[in-house]
Order: sequence, then C-alpha cells, then structure tokens
Amino acid sequence: MGAPLDDSYIHFQFARSFARFQPFEYAPGLPRVAGATSLLWPALLVPAIWLGASGSGLVALTWALGFGALFGQASEVYLAGRRFLSRPLACAGGLLVLSFSANVWFAASAMEVVPLGYLLLRSARRAAEFMEGQRSRARRRELLLLAVAAALLRPEGALAALCVAGAFALSGKEARRWALPALAAPLLVPLVNWLFTGSAAQTTTLAKWLPTNPYYQGRLLGAVLGNVQLFCGTLLDGRQWSWTFIPEGYRLLGLASLPALWLAAERRGARAYAACLCLVGLGILLPTTYETFLVNRLRYLWPFGAPWLLGLAALGELLALPLARFRWKNLALLGLLLPAFAGWGFAKLAPISVDDLAQSAAAITAQQVSLGRWASQHLPTDAKLGVNDAGAITFYSGRRTFDVVGLTTPGEARYWVAGAGSRFEHYERLPRAELPSHFIVYPEWFGLPSLLGRCLTQRTVYGATILGGPVMVACLADYTSLGSGARPERDVAARRLLDELDVADLESEAAHGYVLGPTSAQDNVVGARASVVDGGRVRRSGDAFRLRLEPAGLVVARLSAEQATRVTLSVAGRVVASLEVPPEELQEVAVSLPSGAPSGIQDVTLASDQPLTVLHYWSFGRVL
Repeated sequence: MGAPLDDSYIHFQFARSFARFQPFEYAPGLPRVAGATSLLWPALLVPAIWLGASGSGLVALTWALGFGALFGQASEVYLAGRRFLSRPLACAGGLLVLSFSANVWFAASAMEVVPLGYLLLRSARRAAEFMEGQRSRARRRELLLLAVAAALLRPEGALAALCVAGAFALSGKEARRWALPALAAPLLVPLVNWLFTGSAAQTTTLAKWLPTNPYYQGRLLGAVLGNVQLFCGTLLDGRQWSWTFIPEGYRLLGLASLPALWLAAERRGARAYAACLCLVGLGILLPTTYETFLVNRLRYLWPFGAPWLLGLAALGELLALPLARFRWKNLALLGLLLPAFAGWGFAKLAPISVDDLAQSAAAITAQQVSLGRWASQHLPTDAKLGVNDAGAITFYSGRRTFDVVGLTTPGEARYWVAGAGSRFEHYERLPRAELPSHFIVYPEWFGLPSLLGRCLTQRTVYGATILGGPVMVACLADYTSLGSGARPERDVAARRLLDELDVADLESEAAHGYVLGPTSAQDNVVGARASVVDGGRVRRSGDAFRLRLEPAGLVVARLSAEQATRVTLSVAGRVVASLEVPPEELQEVAVSLPSGAPSGIQDVTLASDQPLTVLHYWSFGRVL
C-alpha cells in the first residue's frame, strides 16, 4: 500500500518525531521546525508507530480513518438535511457525498482532507442544534472539543471554532461566556509551535500563502479575485484541473447549490443550519489565497465540498416544490431527479478517479519511495540530503534532510518563495556544514544546475501528473560555484571596496533599500558564464537602491543584455553617466564618478531603454 501524495509521508515523519518524544524534530539531529500543517493527524498515528507500524501499515491506518470520516460526512449531511429537507432528499445528499469521487480519492490519500470535512460538518450541525435549543452541558463540551480538534487538524479548522463561538454568543448569557474559549481554539497551534520551535508561524504559511509572498504586495486582491474567478468559471465547470472529479458543464448547478441550501433551510425556519452550513461551504474560497491553489488534485478545496453537495439535494426539492400543490403529493419526489442526475455524473467519473489514485500512489512509490530506500542502502549514515520533496525520501532513507522548499527546514521558505537566484545567494552565506552533502531533486524545480555534481542514480516515471517531473536525480553536491561571482572580473586592485549590493541576495537587498518593483519568482534567476555564477533578476527596466559612494570613485555593475541597450546611472537624482551596453551575458559596466559627486550613502538609480538582467553592483573608492 502506498500514498498518492508525498506530503502524506511528511505527516508520517512528524508522527515519528512525536512517537520518540522529540516533537517537531523532523529527523533526528535536525533543529525543530514548525512544519507540521496538522498536529492532530500525526498524533493519531503515534500509537500505531509504537506498535511497530511503518510505511504500508500507516497507510492502512489512514485508510481506516479516512473512509470512516467519509461515511461520517455522509451521515452528517443526512442528519443536517433532515432538519429542512424531506427524508428522501436528505438521504440523496448523503449519497452524493459518497458518489463524489474526490472524497474517495482523498479518503485513500493518507491526508487529513476528509477527516477535516467531517469535523467541519459535525461542528456546523451541532452548533445549529445548540442555537435551536439543545443546550445541555454535554453538548457544550462536545462543541468545545470539536472547535479544538478541527483547529488542531488544519488551520482551516478555524471555521469550526467560528461556528461554535457564534452558537455560544447567540444562545443566551450563560452560553455566551464560552464563546471566547471557542474563538481561542485556533490559537493553540501557533502557541504549540512557538513553545517547541520558537516560531508561531507555520512554514507552510510562509511558503504557500499569498499574503506572505513579497511578489504579491500591491496586487494581492487581484490575484485572489483571479483565483475566485478560476474556481467559479473553470473548476466548478469540471474543466482542466477538476475534470477528474466534476463532470464538464456542472457550473450552473454548482453556483446554485449554496443559495438553494439557504432557501430550503429558510423555508423550514432552519436559519441556524443555513448559516453554519453555508459558512463551511464558503470556506472553499479560503484556498484562493494560496499560491498552491491548484496543486495535489485541488486537495485544499474538498474539505468544504459537502455543503455544496447537500445544496444540490436542496435545489432538487425547491424545483419540485410546485408539484407538491397537486393532489398527488408523491410528485414532489421528482425532486430526486436532480441529485440523481448529479450523482450519476459524479459516479461516472469514479473509475477514472480511482485509476488516477492508483497511478499516483504507484508513481510516488516508484520515484520518491524508491529513492528513499536507495539512499538508505547506498549513502553514508551521516549524509545530509537536499530535497524538494521532503516526505517519502526522509521517511525511508533515515537520513537528515535539507528541505529546499522550507516546509521541514527552518528559515528556508522565504528563499524558496523568492526564487532560484535568492537560494543560490543564500547558500553562499550558509556555513558548508549546514548545506547538504547530496541532492535528490527534480533538476528543473531545483533550478541550480551548478550545485548538482556527479549523478549517482535517478528514477524516471512518465505520464504521472502527480509528480513534479518525470525524472528525479540523486547527485553529489558541488559547491565550487558558490562565491564565484563575489568580485568583479575587471581589475580594481588600486581601489578599495566601499560597498556591495548583491542582487537577489535578500539580506543584501534589504540592507541597501533595493526596490523590488513589479517582478516575480520566475524573474529571480542564476546567471552563469565560464567560471562565474551569480544570482540576479531579469526583465529589469530600472533599479533603485542605496549605495555608499566616494567622489572620483567607481561603480561597477554586472549585467546581461539580450540586445543593445542604453543605460543611465543617476546619483542623488543627478545623471552621472549614460552609456551603451552591448548584447552580452554577465558583462561588467564601470562608471567613474566625478570628483564633485556626493560622498556617503546615496540614492542610486539605474534606468535602461530595454529590459536587463541585473546581478551585482560594487562601489569602489578613488584610486589609492
């Protein structure tokens, strides 16, 4: 048995750290990291690890938990639907949950997707019942437990805490005092992370959440709205990324489902049910704030899918409502036709989804799991592996790892988000002992070919879209290129270095007030020529920064130009040089400052009439 996502093995690895009473220590000897996106899911696996379960045994346990939660979702949908739908339509809603093959895919994924959906549904239903008068002490305790469990399972579980807190706040003075503890439940994970790792923020947040990405400053709203439009116009319509689970042409049904749920509940006076279930359903928009919105078979969306499925049953009942006025009341059962049609469409895709599930699990096993086992057998026990998929390779190799994405290695996420050039510059700053001895990566994802030494082995799997690429290689690390671009190639021996701005080096950019401007991670690259390798930024039409200067000094810039370009350098708002730059890779342009140029730290701007790649700036003093 195998998992179809490498992230599943990240959970397994954190479960191991909990089992050996070294929580958040991703592998023995590594610093603790706030990289567990779920605290509850790995904790549930700990007893099995104590009993000797590993690999396929843990996958089997997650199947039991996942499919148990799937049937729990179906039950919750039925029980909630009984409050405002007829019994046949409520039953149809539960069956839609089972026929929706995304639920089946993720029940077998070894991830917490389906269990989170179950906790959200139960929280919504129990909160609605509490608001309608079922306010026993046992019910209050259950609601608090649900709020805590959902928050510990995933950050999005905060929606459960919101439902529970709302139920307490709107249910009289005695219950109102419990609203604040319920609202505080989502703070447990940051608190635990801070106590054990010194960082309240999860590494996943730093690596994948758009608000923490510097490239979306000033355009965050547009990016999120674009994702919302993509969800409503493409994913709900069963096209591109969602065709495996949703039949093409279902967009109108999908968009009508939550309004239908609200109307059906309002008609029966179940406004509390409508509010809680629609809140959970609208949680599906939370992933539109993730940069990884479309990855891993849209796994961030599906915990919120059940209210939309119940809404299809509600839509069927509303459409058949006029028939109930006729003498034959059973005509209203024609409302079952719509959810039956939807369920038939979902079920028709089930063989495709299950086949994709099997192929994905086989691909992860043939690539990451296989390389992890290879590393266990062939690499020294003190080897440190640089990986871009940190799950199965760490789990099966038993070796320390260096996660270049930063999910399981503290401090690396911001450099992954920044781009390849910033990672190269960052590795130049790290002590060699902290860097990996080997890399097991997708070369195209890694983006730093100069660091990949002799290839020891590789695993090739074609046709598996769950993978980051068909070829994953295991190579020796080669750090000879680090630092090769630290000095200009031109002779400046008679001058002393005053200042240096290393473009794409995040620390250097921050120290020099480098204005990022409109750019992206794809524009953050590594340039190479002969023995010089340097990080930089492409498609720059202008740079603005601060640099320490001296009258009669020299400013040297390392640039690349695809065509002849005129470049203008200004200091403190005054043009000091304008020159032609020929089309050439990693060339160095020198500008002599006038004797009357200002001294000290000055505002410097570089403007060009064509896009440039900018890699480095140096400031040298006058000739000694």
